[in-house]
Amino acid sequence: MTQLLNSSKGFILNAFQIDYYQSLPRLITRMLKENRSYKKLYVLGPELSLSILKRSSKTVYEKHFQEFGYINVEQDQKYVINQCLKLLKEGHILYILPEASICWRPEPLNQFENKLSPLCSTLLSQEADVPILSSATTEDSDKVTLFEPNMPQQYVGDLESRVEQQSESIYALLDSPLSDF
Repeated sequence: MTQLLNSSKGFILNAFQIDYYQSLPRLITRMLKENRSYKKLYVLGPELSLSILKRSSKTVYEKHFQEFGYINVEQDQKYVINQCLKLLKEGHILYILPEASICWRPEPLNQFENKLSPLCSTLLSQEADVPILSSATTEDSDKVTLFEPNMPQQYVGDLESRVEQQSESIYALLDSPLSDF
């Protein structure tokens, strides 16, 4: 994770479970502050999820100093994709809420209708050539597990087949035993 945070490139964080307490985003923003990084974390999700997260800050101080940006995936698809690609190329971090992949179906992903449900994070990863870091929380504790970064260069073929291969690879993490990274 430190290597990704110190890189000039951005990266994508794919959350498998809803992190109600925003443990991982808070940890990342704290690390960015400590390292005096220019990077910023942007949370992608539907309007309802974003408003719940915004309201979950307990104090005015927390709300004022929270270093997250928010991107509503229910806006115009092209605008959201372009905004995400621009932020990744600038070196920022996109934290994609699990429900974003359900409600956000960018146009290029519609061709997969009957095959599989590709992740929007894999489309962004392939387009911006940035890695995806997947995270999961352990049910019995608030411990967050990070899986090894998934690099877009690992996949070959046209955009459609790369997105499909990368999505399948990330879905396989859901079935694998949790291991600390």
